[in-house]
Amino acid sequence: MKYFLNLSIVVFLIFSVAPIWADNGHKNGGKQAIPRPVDKIQYQLMQLIKQKLLLQKELKKLDGENPSKEMIDRIGAIQSRLDRLNENYEALATQIPKEKFPAPHRQTEWLEELQNITRPILNSLREFTERPRRIDNLKAEIETLTSRISTYEIARKNILSLETLQINASDVSDLIEKEKRNLISISEIKQKYKDDLSTLKDRYNPEMLKLELEEAQRSLMNLKDVDGDLVSVVASSLSEFMSVRGRNLIIAFVLLVGVFWALLFAYSVVETRTQFLNKIKRSTRKFIKTIYLLVIFLIAFSASLFSLYLVNDWLLLSLLLLILAAIGWTSRQFIPRFIQELKLTLNLSSVREGERIFYEGIPWLVKEIGLHAKLHNPRLDGGMIRVPVNKLIGLSSRQFVKEEDWFPCKVGDWILVDESIFGQVASQTPEQVILKYYESRKTYLTPEFLTLKPRNLSSGFMVGVTFGLDYAVQDRICEELPDLFHSHLKETFKDMLESQPPAMKYLKVQFSQASASSLDLFILAEFSGALADRHYSLKREINNALVDACNKHNLTIPFTQMTVSLAPDAQSAFTKE
Repeated sequence: MKYFLNLSIVVFLIFSVAPIWADNGHKNGGKQAIPRPVDKIQYQLMQLIKQKLLLQKELKKLDGENPSKEMIDRIGAIQSRLDRLNENYEALATQIPKEKFPAPHRQTEWLEELQNITRPILNSLREFTERPRRIDNLKAEIETLTSRISTYEIARKNILSLETLQINASDVSDLIEKEKRNLISISEIKQKYKDDLSTLKDRYNPEMLKLELEEAQRSLMNLKDVDGDLVSVVASSLSEFMSVRGRNLIIAFVLLVGVFWALLFAYSVVETRTQFLNKIKRSTRKFIKTIYLLVIFLIAFSASLFSLYLVNDWLLLSLLLLILAAIGWTSRQFIPRFIQELKLTLNLSSVREGERIFYEGIPWLVKEIGLHAKLHNPRLDGGMIRVPVNKLIGLSSRQFVKEEDWFPCKVGDWILVDESIFGQVASQTPEQVILKYYESRKTYLTPEFLTLKPRNLSSGFMVGVTFGLDYAVQDRICEELPDLFHSHLKETFKDMLESQPPAMKYLKVQFSQASASSLDLFILAEFSGALADRHYSLKREINNALVDACNKHNLTIPFTQMTVSLAPDAQSAFTKE
């Protein structure tokens, strides 16, 4: 923006002095002399000097009077105009815009505060990366100095051309004609012109920059000539770190663990050797222990920080505090969930120790809730699992009944699944249940196995058989024949009925229904779990005994018959034949 402002002022000055050049042309016999570019610049500099002199005289006059608010404002405005005129004069004399030399960027206050907080860490990193950073800084400095030397040489060349140019007295006289003669003189303008150019010539002297460039190049060469590769530099830095920082870190860690262990050991002594804590309710005792663990951790952590303070290791102290602040900042969104987990740990939530809970489709006994929850199922192999506490959020437990089973079977039991799959339990774990029948095996996921509602035959089972007789025994089917078959079955399975304990616990024969082609009897027998492996063979043995009774008493077993009804015409035709 300043660059465009400078250009606007230059254009304005050019147009303002154009009539004067025209008048000078008329004075020279009517011939208009074409001014050179350097003459224009000289004349414009004279204009700026004249304005600066007038402003300085006005400023000096105002300083000698009693200050008032209006006068102070006027002085500030004049000083601001003088600063702008000085900038314009410098840009016009050197022909270099001020954007070539941008003002240094100042850090904001919060960045300064952050730098103060992290200064020990930054200092350590600065020491670790000093050599590569110095190399990069020197390269950047060399590049900047080279560019500035080139710019200064151009500016000095322009200033020297103006300094060697003769001052035209008539041009200066024309400038003063428009102003009050008693304020400034021609000699003042000439002297001020020479003084300002001399000041600018000294300011834009590139010799000092060349010396700085040579020094920067020499320093860069020295740094590049230093022996040692990256591995040696890193090894040296690590060795230095471990000799000082590492020792302090080990001391702080040992103090943290030692204080925590000592206070925890004191609690365990009070818990085991006295009966004071045992008299308190379990949930209250867990709450006290949790608060105690939190307090002793804070004490141990504070002790480790204090040890770093005593050895004046501000780097590790600042680093640990920043890590602690970062953990606190990032964990703010987990506070509600942490409170829920804390309630579970303290046995104050919907899941409590000593109660029954369904977790992932399997019943469990909640043994203990701490950092992890211990769930136990006594019927399963490997039935003790540890679950993160957050997995129990949203679940509910209840008091269990002593008589209820924790699983429908145990290893060695005979199971009937979906009324079609028969086998013995070879293994059951929280993940899978394996059934075997002779050499064949079938595997189920444990939650899937429970959804199939397996029937445990090892705890006892019933066998039901439907048996049909011919309609010729219709008059005997209700009382005589059921007793006959019952007696025959008792005789056949006499050993099972009389064994101790009895293998066959119950036997009943009754008329069931009249089917389309038979009169059906229903035989129901209950066996003990010891005969579970003979579930299917017992059914066949009962059928075998029923057929044997029919053969012995000349009873007919009907077969399925089909009745055909003929139309009247077909029936008469059949009769004629």
